[in-house]
Amino acid sequence: MKKNSRIIVIALVIGVFTIVSMAVNIQAKEQENVKQAITAKIKEIASINVEDVEKSPIEGIYEIVANKGSIVFYYAPKSELIIFGEIYDKNKKSLTQEKRDQLQAKKITDIPLDKAIKIGTGKNKVIEFTDPDCPYCRQAAEYFKNKNVTKYVYLIPITQLHPKAEEKAKYILAAEDKVKAYYEVMSGAKDKDDLSSQKISKEVNDMYQAQQSIGNKIGITGTPAFWINGKYVPGANIKMFDTLLVK
Repeated sequence: MKKNSRIIVIALVIGVFTIVSMAVNIQAKEQENVKQAITAKIKEIASINVEDVEKSPIEGIYEIVANKGSIVFYYAPKSELIIFGEIYDKNKKSLTQEKRDQLQAKKITDIPLDKAIKIGTGKNKVIEFTDPDCPYCRQAAEYFKNKNVTKYVYLIPITQLHPKAEEKAKYILAAEDKVKAYYEVMSGAKDKDDLSSQKISKEVNDMYQAQQSIGNKIGITGTPAFWINGKYVPGANIKMFDTLLVK
């Protein structure tokens, strides 16, 4: 290749790179402007923390991710309309649900399993966030009891609904045999016992606080919540459990 030809090729490459960089910067600036606009506007409606903004499949409408990935909604800057609902493609697949699934699946990479109570050695991996006094949590605990699963359990008491759930969680964490204590509590066997006077060590309190921090970090606001073989399942959805578990 001649010297002049090399100079032309280098100039073209630099030109393309510059154009791409400018396009990326413009898009980033545009998304930041949308984020600022929707953040200001959504405060007038609800307590929602906007985290990410992307273009949606519909021209002129942006996809908004909020509250640690638990909420996906849409915003049209020109009309200043906020849209809560599902976008479906021509195959009747919800693109909104697909986005939520992607966000929830990504969360399991941030969950430190060494902070959980490990139950079982089965082939199905189940990550469980549960409240010891929640009836649906107890229903799920009974369901998984004889299943081919390895469960990683995090105790997240919703004390506004269940004032004694925290002391039951600490009772489980303080037990020498935590698995036995878990099933004891989840069966209702400790419901009439006064656990408020139990002595809790610093180690147990630290373990309890670590589990609360993990739940808060990934946006757990209600129980039960599960990841079964990587798939997020909110609530004690027994039919979905059956679908996701490998025999």
